Amino acid sequence: MRTTSPRPLRDRLNAWIPPSHKDGIPVLPGALPLVGHIPMTLGDAPAFLREASERMGPLFWTRSLGAHMHLVCMGEPGFELLKNRVTSNEYMKEQAGDFIGDALLSRDGAPHRTLRSAMSGPFTPRGLTASGAAALSAEVIDASLAQLPSGPFSPLVHTQRLALDIIFRVMGIDRSEMDAFNHHYREFVLGALPLRITVPYGPLWRSLRGRRWLDEHFSRLIIAARGRTDMQGTLAALLAARDERGEALTESDLVQNLRLVALAGHETSASVMAWLGIVLAQRPELWERLREESVAAPDLPRSPEELKRHPFAEAMFREVLRLYPPLATTARQTTEELTLHGKTVAQGTMVTVPLGVYGHDPALYPEPERFLPERWMGRRQPPSALETAPFGGGPHFCLGYHLAWMEVVQFAVGLARELARRGLRPRLAAGSAPPKLRYLPFGQPPKKTRLELVRA
Repeated sequence: MRTTSPRPLRDRLNAWIPPSHKDGIPVLPGALPLVGHIPMTLGDAPAFLREASERMGPLFWTRSLGAHMHLVCMGEPGFELLKNRVTSNEYMKEQAGDFIGDALLSRDGAPHRTLRSAMSGPFTPRGLTASGAAALSAEVIDASLAQLPSGPFSPLVHTQRLALDIIFRVMGIDRSEMDAFNHHYREFVLGALPLRITVPYGPLWRSLRGRRWLDEHFSRLIIAARGRTDMQGTLAALLAARDERGEALTESDLVQNLRLVALAGHETSASVMAWLGIVLAQRPELWERLREESVAAPDLPRSPEELKRHPFAEAMFREVLRLYPPLATTARQTTEELTLHGKTVAQGTMVTVPLGVYGHDPALYPEPERFLPERWMGRRQPPSALETAPFGGGPHFCLGYHLAWMEVVQFAVGLARELARRGLRPRLAAGSAPPKLRYLPFGQPPKKTRLELVRA
């Protein structure tokens, strides 16, 4: 199952005029005044980039806001850039300082290694189990799925709230505060929009206001948590963590990275869970396989060992992630002159790495357009770096990878168990919007795509 890119996009691609060149590299035609190619990437961005590379080759320029240009590098040379040997993430401090801040994602070199060494432990499979985060996640999922209505509902709206509840709960936030944290976090996320003009009540103004509220309340949470010895979850584990020099995280590091973990950890997981629900609603045979596996287990998995009881649920997670990656691209800035696909690229160039394209490589995935969970079953080796490309690569590989893996598998199992208990199954609601991939900026289905629960 796969939603193909819309025909008008192909028509525009076929109608392009011959490209101009910059530094001997072709410039993608079709850019609009002021906004460049951004509107075209708000649809199925991986499909847009694949079609563009078929015409332009593996290396081409795209236009962003104003006069800014990004170099798109396809294939393994692009993925190699994520190792940050000749590239850097530090441009984020200048270009998105209000949104990303001085956090793990915007650091490189020794400052990044020091911070990562302190933060990584609680996010490993063992750390998630030891801190109680896996058990807290299962508790939130069970409670949320028990409230699913039988009438039409938006899977994305439900999973966005669920994923944020999980993140905040494992951070140690009390249930009574969840609504306030949810509201101000949704305000903060408006800062992801490419509008950097501060006007009263505009997106950036509201984002900055949401950030101030979150930072103040994260600081209060940290102060309160320092005095507790019985606290479970990720925040407690981070407070106890030490870096390679034996030093604890500072309050500033904790606040900025808790905000980042909430951003990266909930939008991406919410997208994957929503798509998983939509796929199951359209494929009854997959639903039946998931149901049989899930009800055979005594409960939701709460450790890596228990996750192994659910190979089909994990295969569904990986296949949904492959075809509906939450992030279409990431970017790096070159720190020296280098050669890509036989072309010289200057120092300081912004390079777009197409994370969402690798899942469609027929060399990695035979029949890449087909939804085949079986391709992940019975494997002895863990997924390769390219197979986990939606989570990035190199030193900035997503810190929350194992948390996302755990909670999406828990969601799949919990959904099957809850609906089996009620004698129901999911299907697309009559008259629902078609499930098309849209990046705003994450790869989500439309909120108007609705599911309903019907008798099995």
